[in-house]
Amino acid sequence: MPNRTPAGSVPLDALEAEQVAGLLSAAAALAGALSGLPEAEAACAEAAPDYDGIEDLRIAFAVAAGDLDDAIEAHAGILRP
Repeated sequence: MPNRTPAGSVPLDALEAEQVAGLLSAAAALAGALSGLPEAEAACAEAAPDYDGIEDLRIAFAVAAGDLDDAIEAHAGILRP
């Protein structure tokens, strides 16, 4: 039976997805704490030029974590604390 996983993607089980969601939430919290600091904003502009500053990056992390939470709940019934 062929693997129907899109090329380049890696399937995650619910616990792995939960860990990734936790990391994204932590990254969002860290980005929020660094928001407004000139050195951090400059580093963000260099490292993540597709985002309009750290607050924009924080929002992207939070949305990604929320999307994973929704997927985890829909497919496994596991919610992150």
